[in-house]
Amino acid sequence: MYMFNVTEKERALSEALSISEVFKTHLHETETQMSLFIKALANYIERNSIHNPSEVLQAVDSHLVHGNSEQALQRVLIHMVTVGMEAEVLSTKIYTTGDVARFFGVSIATIHNWIALGRFDGVEKGERYKQVRFPENAVYTSPTGMKSAIAEVAKRYEAEQIRSGRNKEMTAAGEMAEILNAVVHFEKKYGGTFEETLGKKLI
Repeated sequence: MYMFNVTEKERALSEALSISEVFKTHLHETETQMSLFIKALANYIERNSIHNPSEVLQAVDSHLVHGNSEQALQRVLIHMVTVGMEAEVLSTKIYTTGDVARFFGVSIATIHNWIALGRFDGVEKGERYKQVRFPENAVYTSPTGMKSAIAEVAKRYEAEQIRSGRNKEMTAAGEMAEILNAVVHFEKKYGGTFEETLGKKLI
């Protein structure tokens, strides 16, 4: 991990501006190809940013719509350099919605509902860009008011996986056994096979 002082940060940001200037002529000559490249960088930012990047991504999208690849590239580079120099960001682990759903033992839809209810402090969701990233220091507040950092929930989940032996790679036979156990569980719960119970309601 590289650490930066104030002077180095200023120089790095200056380089981000300079690079877009260097490519100015080239950008206009290959607008379509460069637009695809910038979109790929924007997707990377959207999928890996701790903070809500919707403002940056919307600005990039607007620049591309108006054929201003130079400004779009500049916004992307400045954002990447700025985030790359934040020490707290570099040392923070990020989890996906699927990860967090697994840690809590709920569905991804439930996690989205909790976000809408404001139960996660430190987690933002843009209106247009739906990918959500959970920094490990984000805090979940339960309906009873109990607070838990995502890192703590992840740690408890991993400890339980180790305790139950589920942290080992599952064999095909083991996976089949898990599926059969789940089938038996739901057949007992609903009083019959899927076709005899829930399946009838879907027809």
